[in-house]
This record gives sequence, C-alpha cells and structure tokens, in this order.
Amino acid sequence: MRILHILDHSLPLHSGYSFRTLAILREQRALGWETYHLTSPKHAAATNEEEIVEGWHFYRTMQARRPARLWGMTELCLMRRLQRRIEQVAKNLRPDILHAHSPVLNAIPALRVGRKLGIPVVYEVRACWEDAAVDHGTTAAGSLRYRISRALESWALSRMDAVTTICEGLRREIVSRGIPETKVTVVPNGVDPQEFAARTRTVSMKTQLGLDGLLVLGFVGSFYGYEGLSLLVRSMPRLIAEEPGVCLLLVGGGRE
Repeated sequence: MRILHILDHSLPLHSGYSFRTLAILREQRALGWETYHLTSPKHAAATNEEEIVEGWHFYRTMQARRPARLWGMTELCLMRRLQRRIEQVAKNLRPDILHAHSPVLNAIPALRVGRKLGIPVVYEVRACWEDAAVDHGTTAAGSLRYRISRALESWALSRMDAVTTICEGLRREIVSRGIPETKVTVVPNGVDPQEFAARTRTVSMKTQLGLDGLLVLGFVGSFYGYEGLSLLVRSMPRLIAEEPGVCLLLVGGGRE
C-alpha cells in the first residue's frame, strides 16, 4: 500500500505535530506500507522542492513570492498552490490513499485531488481549525471567521472516505456534525517508553533553579491555550497546601 501524507509542516521543525507524524510514519512502515510525505506552503523552512531530513524524504510546496495579505485570500492561495502540488506528486507516485493531516487547509486540496484522480482520502483531525484559531488568538469564538472556518471543516469532514482523530472529545465533536460514527476512528497520542531512559539528575541545574529538596512537576512543550497550562498554574496553590514541597517547572514558549 502506498500512502501520500499531506502535512502542514514537518522535520526539521520540532513540534508535537512533527513528532506525531513521525510516529505514524514509522508504524505504517512497520506494517510494510510505503509512505510519502508532502508539506504545505506553511512549512516556511522549505528551500527546495524535495528534501531529505533525518532519512525521511519530503516533497515541499514552495511559498508564493508575494503572498496575499487578507484573511481568506491568503488561505485560498495556499490551498490552490497545495492542490497543484498534490496533483503533481500523486500523478507521479500513484498512491493508494491520500492521508491529509490537520488543518482543513490540507484536507480540501487533498479531497479535490482525490476526487479528480479517483484516490480515497483519509482526514486526520488533530484540532478543529476554528477552535485552533481561537486558542492561537487569531480570532474569537462566534466571529464571522470562526463560523466560516467551522463550515469549511464540516464540509470537508462530510466528504471524506474516512476520518481519524486524536481523542474521544474530538470524535464526539465530529460525530455531532452528522458524520457517521463508523467513519471516525480514534488514534490517540502516546509515548513510546523505549525512547526514554532514566538519566542522572543534573544537581547543578537544580541548585541554579532553586529546586533542591523539592518535588518538581515539569512541563516541556508549547505554551498555547489548548495545553491547559493556565489550569495547571491555578491548581498549584491547592497542591502546595497538601504537599508544601511541590513546585512547577515550565519549559517552552508560545502565546501564553
């Protein structure tokens, strides 16, 4: 089986998105499937139309030299550019499945190419586009942009051959939009324990950060609303009241 993955971004950029993608690719290859990988114009690090990163071959969709500035026009240009690139690569590779990953800006071009070339399309929803925009602070819930984004997401979902998502909450949201339950599969995020090993603690770092003798709760990742970090911070006084030796260490960056 040959699968062409359509991605927002990928390695060498490090993000939860990139790492989940990598885990999926490894597991599909372990099943004996052939995977191919194409990124959207939003992968701003692209300098060539094809690139090998850490042994993985990526097809890139280059950015327009003069991208549109207005919301709506920007996304329309991006989807048109991506659609042309998907069609070009798909005609060459002849995949059995197009696997589009969030956001819906990848799903719609994949759907159009899939219908044109007769290739089934799977859509992996990692977040609903409109809610992700709210979490990133680029729109407000209920705004015109929010409603348009939600309508596009629902339109794409209703036309997919199959849908996967990362949790039961998103599965319920997708089904609530009229998508048959049998069409939606949950493939949760996870951690491969074989990738991690116990290491000696860096005593000097603990001292430098004032963490000696404390039980450290740590977070390493992106600081965005969907991570729930504000809830974690607000809960600390209650935790400290029950366990005075607890402290919180946050490592990363982002809007929050």
